[in-house]
Amino acid sequence: MAGPERIEWRRAFPTRALAMLAWYVGVGGAALGLVWLLFGGEPAQLDDGSPNPLAVILPLALAVALLAAVPLVLAVVRRPVVAANHYALTVRPGAARTLVLPWARIARVTVRRLDHEAYLLIRCANARDALGDHPSWIDQGVLRSLLRGSRAGRAVAAEYDLAVRMRDFVGEPHALLATVAAFAPDHVFIGSDVEV
Repeated sequence: MAGPERIEWRRAFPTRALAMLAWYVGVGGAALGLVWLLFGGEPAQLDDGSPNPLAVILPLALAVALLAAVPLVLAVVRRPVVAANHYALTVRPGAARTLVLPWARIARVTVRRLDHEAYLLIRCANARDALGDHPSWIDQGVLRSLLRGSRAGRAVAAEYDLAVRMRDFVGEPHALLATVAAFAPDHVFIGSDVEV
């Protein structure tokens, strides 16, 4: 057999993730500055020697701000992935898990333009065996955002188990789909409504 053993889509620069992180740092920094101005000078103990409850507000606000920044930093560091070989389609739609979906469990792979953006949509077949990973709630964040979108987006997204934003990758959607289709077996339906 000639050709590559595996392909992986090249990821685009994380402009949106960095913009969200910069926005959060700006707004969070302003909020922490306000908390510091209000509660930064609070003594650790009151005049009677008892602990001052207001003195813990600044460290608590800092801890909450750092904890809230973790998903935004993960979105910059752990970028989405789409890769394929003759055994499976490997997908990481967000920053959480990387799913290995064997072709035997995939029924449909489609690129659709919904709400002015192209998405790779994957429908898994009902299988009784435990091959590969199963998309769970944490993996379906992009799909849930489509379900919250326009009526057309909801109708299409309801038929699928997983969605990946195509803007996270370099290249035209139809060309990227063709690279995955080269590895898909005959039983997997490959389709696109994105114009060439």
